[in-house]
Amino acid sequence: MAAMQAALPVDAGAYSCALALDTVCYSVWIALLLLMVCYASKWNNAVKADTSKLQAVADAAAAEVAKEKKQAGGADWIFLIGLSLIVSAISQYVGASLNGALRDVGLAMFDKGSMTTLFVTVLGLVCAMTPLGKVPAVEELSSVYLYAVVALLASTASVTDLLAAPMWVVYGFFILAVHVILMFFLSKLFHWDLCMVSTASLANIGGAASAPIVASAYDASYAGIGVLMGVLGAAVGNFAGMICGAILKMM
Repeated sequence: MAAMQAALPVDAGAYSCALALDTVCYSVWIALLLLMVCYASKWNNAVKADTSKLQAVADAAAAEVAKEKKQAGGADWIFLIGLSLIVSAISQYVGASLNGALRDVGLAMFDKGSMTTLFVTVLGLVCAMTPLGKVPAVEELSSVYLYAVVALLASTASVTDLLAAPMWVVYGFFILAVHVILMFFLSKLFHWDLCMVSTASLANIGGAASAPIVASAYDASYAGIGVLMGVLGAAVGNFAGMICGAILKMM
């Protein structure tokens, strides 16, 4: 949204309402997507989705984890928490640096959040192939961080800003309703499973920082897919937003 405000002549008051609405709709939507994980089998049966390949990846990852899983001790928890804080600090710095370098060459749509998420995901995938990926308590701590991220994202919602402009709420939830209807009918047409559809949906609505959350709710091995979808969603979404803005200015 910041990229759209910079690219299009958007009034500050309108941008404030749009930002608040985006946060509220996004918080509601991510909660619903996480709730829908329990009903994935019903969705997949309704759209006749083939989940065998995804399930094979999840089963292989689960078997590998179960084979080498050990009992976590206090030292393991302290080590992982300390390491995660160091990685977070490094990722913030690298993300800001990458964002600045890309902005200089005209690629401002890849914001700091997307670059930070991309870097930390690549780093996580590399670490997963080293002894660090076999440290006990990794799975448990990642679940704690997952719920913390969801709670922090929801806490930024500002409902009071929307009370002054109730029609923004109507617009936002109408767009979200159209999005849900299209999700179902396209899934019915192309036999898409709920995991991939939900991840792609949040990649476009929330971006690279949140798409892995839904993907990981189905299986931890899907987090990388969520990041790739999120980065692609940010790039395509910004270009599409600029095109829509140009069309609306001509009307």
